[in-house]
Amino acid sequence: MSNIFNPEFQEVQRAQCKASIVIEGLSGKGKSGLALMLAWVLAGEKWEDVSALDTENRSLNLFRGLTTHLGGVFGPFKKFDLTRVHGFRPTHYVKAKETAITKGAKALVQDSITHAWIGSSGVLELVGKAEAANTKTNKFNAWGTPDITREKNSIYEMIRDSDIHMISTVRVKEKHEMITGEGVKSLGVQQIMMPDLKYEPDLVLQMQQAGSVSGKLPIAKVLKSRYALFEEDQVYEFDLETMRQLKSYLEEGADPEVIKEQQRQEMLREIKFILDSSGSKRTVWIVLKEQEGHADTALEDIPLSVARRLLSQLLI
Repeated sequence: MSNIFNPEFQEVQRAQCKASIVIEGLSGKGKSGLALMLAWVLAGEKWEDVSALDTENRSLNLFRGLTTHLGGVFGPFKKFDLTRVHGFRPTHYVKAKETAITKGAKALVQDSITHAWIGSSGVLELVGKAEAANTKTNKFNAWGTPDITREKNSIYEMIRDSDIHMISTVRVKEKHEMITGEGVKSLGVQQIMMPDLKYEPDLVLQMQQAGSVSGKLPIAKVLKSRYALFEEDQVYEFDLETMRQLKSYLEEGADPEVIKEQQRQEMLREIKFILDSSGSKRTVWIVLKEQEGHADTALEDIPLSVARRLLSQLLI
């Protein structure tokens, strides 16, 4: 009996990457404008290859024909209005993304993804309805119902795809804390979104200044970056050269396994922080690991997909 083993070695190639970018900021800070301009550049500077999902009462319509901060005009990009009539289920976002890809879009703007969390038929509303519908259902086990699990997991799928550049905007709110002797103190802003979403995108930008028709450049601070092009905690002006550099960097490619490992390490650091800060969470952690079939797995050896689920449960 012949047992033929004939491995074929091929020259290693860097794979082109598709952007997974989240832009956060207060209303009026220019999130939508920067998202559209990034999509335009990443789509080869062709507006016909840009699509957008609009949850903000058709606000993206206002950009058509306006002068961009680069001096041209916002062109005829394709758009779908997701409204309360449809409901803001994360699976609706995913379906819209799949449709955009089918129609040939090269870049998709989601403005905004906050609605998938707090909007009508968003995840939090679905959890509330599950609790109200059954007196035996509490907040914790409501998250484990099949429908809510599917919708929550779809949020991860919403913001990245191997076939299209994804640029998503998210609303923020100012966070406050009461400090003895000092009164109410601002702790800055936080995203109005699922707490563990920040581990999914490869680039997170916080708007500092909106672009303008007079040529004022949009400015954003990098909160997180897996792209060597951008340094965390640095502030960048998004002129045409900077955006084209981003496109070139993604086209040169990166090892997707490296990006996944970066993501895994970020999640493991957060898990460790939670466990070090809370005895009750350490007890829950033991149960959750057993449920995942990883009772004897050391923290540093937990796979990415399992780390994502475990972190999500710890944050409930």
